[in-house]
Amino acid sequence: MKKEFNFIRFDNIEEFETWLKNKKITRKINKLQVHHMYLPDYNTWKNVDKKVYGDNRELGRTKSLDDYGKNKWHFSDNHGHFIAQHFNIFPNGKITTGRDLNSRPIGITNWNEGAICVEIYGNFDLKKDKMTKEQKESIIALYALLCKKFNLKANSKYIRPHCWFTSSGRYLGDFSLSKSAKTCPGTNFMDFGNSRSAFEKNFYPLIENYMKNKTYKSTTKMVKNISKENLNIRSSPSFTAERSGGFTHFQETAARISVSFHFSSCPDIPEFSRIINGRNTSSI
Repeated sequence: MKKEFNFIRFDNIEEFETWLKNKKITRKINKLQVHHMYLPDYNTWKNVDKKVYGDNRELGRTKSLDDYGKNKWHFSDNHGHFIAQHFNIFPNGKITTGRDLNSRPIGITNWNEGAICVEIYGNFDLKKDKMTKEQKESIIALYALLCKKFNLKANSKYIRPHCWFTSSGRYLGDFSLSKSAKTCPGTNFMDFGNSRSAFEKNFYPLIENYMKNKTYKSTTKMVKNISKENLNIRSSPSFTAERSGGFTHFQETAARISVSFHFSSCPDIPEFSRIINGRNTSSI
């Protein structure tokens, strides 16, 4: 464990568990958000972060995200932090703190009250970053320990990814190519995706298993996302019609939106935009 810049880095899950047990929480926690950073991604981790921060990549990047928040949306947690999320999980499995747990995050519009926001370093859309085993293990352990701490069940009532919401904060209950705010935490998140079926058949059981056995081993059958791309749906009822480009177009649009936030990690770009422009800050 290392402390720097008013943040903490946990080098293993045991350190995080001990810290969490002793942490005093003064607000009610009943929501756990799931995000991926999109940018920075694994390429950033291996090249930029390694060059800039050396052996202190985790805390260095966390400080950078906090500086960005301070300069852009100025929404403090009243403990000296401006970073949007409460925790960051890195490719090597290490975890850093972010916002104080007693402050609500800037994560998902209309789903921030009582929430903990977790950002997972990387871009886990299809054909992008391949999540490491170390990162997977830390993700499952962190959510399991948070569920245990706050007496939450591992299901869709308490744990939801960003992509199950629209940009205005309306809850969809699943990922929708045409309606979701973004693909976050990625269409190939943990190799099974971001759909409701993928979470119910994989993510939630993995968390439940860790809560019971403190192990990452999965006993569930892998269920992946189903999209227009892998179903080969056509744009009209004709063999000569073009394939629907919904999924590809959605990813390309997300990439164009996110590029301006490179190395900054924005859990909710539309919400941040409103904050920056001084509009509709009541949803924070």
